[in-house]
Amino acid sequence: MENIKFYKVWETPFKVYGLYGDIEKNGFRRLPEEVAKNTSSEVHRLHTHTSGGRVRFRTDAEVVVLKIKGEYYSTWHMTAMARHGADLYIDYPHGSVYTGAIKPNGEAASSVEIKMPEGEHDVTVYLPLYGEVNEFEIGLCEGASLKEYSKPYQNELPIVYYGSSITQGACASRPGRAYEALISRKYNVDYTCLGFSGACLGENAIVEYMSTLPMCAFVSDYDHNAPNPEHLRKTHHNVYLKIREKHPDIPYFMVTRPNFYFNEDNITRRDVVMQSYLEARAAGDKNVYFIDGSAFFNGENVEDLTLDLTHPNDEGFKRMANYIGDVIAKVMKL
Repeated sequence: MENIKFYKVWETPFKVYGLYGDIEKNGFRRLPEEVAKNTSSEVHRLHTHTSGGRVRFRTDAEVVVLKIKGEYYSTWHMTAMARHGADLYIDYPHGSVYTGAIKPNGEAASSVEIKMPEGEHDVTVYLPLYGEVNEFEIGLCEGASLKEYSKPYQNELPIVYYGSSITQGACASRPGRAYEALISRKYNVDYTCLGFSGACLGENAIVEYMSTLPMCAFVSDYDHNAPNPEHLRKTHHNVYLKIREKHPDIPYFMVTRPNFYFNEDNITRRDVVMQSYLEARAAGDKNVYFIDGSAFFNGENVEDLTLDLTHPNDEGFKRMANYIGDVIAKVMKL
């Protein structure tokens, strides 16, 4: 790593997406700390996980170095790369291409040196899905160009996703494989991920906060975390009403769980979300949409689309992204 100049990602012309506030001042987080505390202890723990965080820039560097420092822990169901790594994509005329990633080595600090193709390229780096980031730097060869990403997202405001561990990215193999990231690259759209593993319960504190966020669309994807259908019934339509109060005209998407099995609990939960959708339509809302998760994983060997019959693997996320992304693109004319 000789002759490498390192930059903080909040420095111009780097641009950070998907995270909250002033990173230099407040650190890497997805919510204000007070909102996280007032929601639940689990949301407070998870709000510093950087799922959906991205850094974009343009360079002709022969080598890009990603250097990260944060917590390190192991879990049975997530790769170290997804939890604590960062992966890099380069834009080409035919689409974005995965080019390299940090491969954590069991320590708090990790780095990777990625060889770049010749010429100037737009670059997007995805931050960890399930880990805190205390420091993140990007290194470029001395003398390399450094500019703003040349092709802005086509939506000025982000799509906000609210949901469970699946929304947070379990169990993608790398950060850039979460379904929101796949949709973002396919359609060049900005997004904010407010997925909280096991802790998405439609609490008033976080719903009130989300209603104040600038957004171009809202995706309600928290079927899984409701402890029972009754809790979902009490909260699901309330989330819709709170968001609609501040955002009366944006597309609002209601999504049900992807790993659907025809048992009483799953059917009841889907019916609750459908009823919420029908109530919204009956009240005159023509910009609300129901997305049936039971349609995501069809055909043979559907059990091969999840890690544990619950959390999608990369192929499962690809199918989710294709289905949800197509609906969003059609509605929003992307």
